[in-house]
Amino acid sequence: MRNFNKHIIIMGSARSGTSWLSESMAKAFRYRLLFEPDHPIQVPQATIFADKKLNKAEDAPRINKFLKRVFSNRIDSDWIGQNSNRKFKMHLWPFLPKKYIIKFIRANLALAYLIEKFNIPIIFLIRNPYDVIASQNRVKFPWLYDLSIFQNQKELVDLIFEKTGIDICTNSFSDIEILAVRWCIENVVPLKYQKLELERLKIVKYEDLKGNFNLFEEICNDFSIDIAPNMEALYTRPSSKTHPKSSIRSGKSLGNLLSESDRAKAKRILERFKLDFYTA
Repeated sequence: MRNFNKHIIIMGSARSGTSWLSESMAKAFRYRLLFEPDHPIQVPQATIFADKKLNKAEDAPRINKFLKRVFSNRIDSDWIGQNSNRKFKMHLWPFLPKKYIIKFIRANLALAYLIEKFNIPIIFLIRNPYDVIASQNRVKFPWLYDLSIFQNQKELVDLIFEKTGIDICTNSFSDIEILAVRWCIENVVPLKYQKLELERLKIVKYEDLKGNFNLFEEICNDFSIDIAPNMEALYTRPSSKTHPKSSIRSGKSLGNLLSESDRAKAKRILERFKLDFYTA
């Protein structure tokens, strides 16, 4: 396996702060941000990989080939390169980047596989589920409400039913319940239901990192990431994907946007998954 020793992966659920963290880390000189190469709507090649549960010993040659191309900076699109200098296709020149920051939002279920097969350091960013659900329900990206990609994976369906008694193939979920199920699949399943090699993995709570530049410095030092000279002044600024009414701008918890009824629906799902990262 090729040694991707200039790489770091930042992954988490959509609306968890991954854009903010990856953009912050990629501000250093000659750092190249590969923005969501796992997003099949924007990168059709990612269809074979997005939201697939992959065990660490999985034999998946097509996915392996796709990921090698991603990490080798050989898949180009306006989406992936949106934060890069694309003049004269400079973002593809292999000798320029000092470090590659790869931002994934649909690769959580492949966490064990990525650790085992590529040995790239990974920061897994996790955020309070009520805030994530509220944010996702506000932006209303259609793919967030589609559980079919999970429902078509029998091993995953059986695992969730065994652990929680929930049949994710039922069609009786409300929109809020769908988002709660998605959050649990993307966070509880990879972090609690799979055995992980922790040496190359750092799990970080968004709430701990937000506004805490000292923690950001510590993480950068742990992973040998340069910090841009003006980063401390920029640290609390929103990312390019921050919603105009985000809690970053307003200072209010997004979870408060959920009605009592919706919060109760989400709580019932979270409790079935025995959530212990946060209070359900």
